[in-house]
Amino acid sequence: MSCEELEKIAKLLDALAHPLRLCMVALLWKHGSMYLAEIAEHLGVSRALAKIHLKKLESAGIVESSVVVEEGKAIAKRYYRLKWHGTLCLSPELIASIIETCGGTHGERCRMGEGGEER
Repeated sequence: MSCEELEKIAKLLDALAHPLRLCMVALLWKHGSMYLAEIAEHLGVSRALAKIHLKKLESAGIVESSVVVEEGKAIAKRYYRLKWHGTLCLSPELIASIIETCGGTHGERCRMGEGGEER
């Protein structure tokens, strides 16, 4: 695994590190494409709050959105759908291996000793 892949995993984990965003992923997996207001209503939050969290998921590549203009009306709706369909399997051993491989890029930040302890 490369340092670039490590950055992608970190971004993915950061985006998933909120209960509301996890609920959004589950909701989109179950229902497919949904309009912003539908998502907010299902989760009992404001559209503004839902949009903030959806943008975080979108920037991590977990969801994608598109604008649909209703025919005969001057109304545009933003729909979100799940983009990420992967599986994420991590272990402390794998993370340590990635950090060691990246050396100077991330190794300096971690400063791990032989048994995994911090130096």
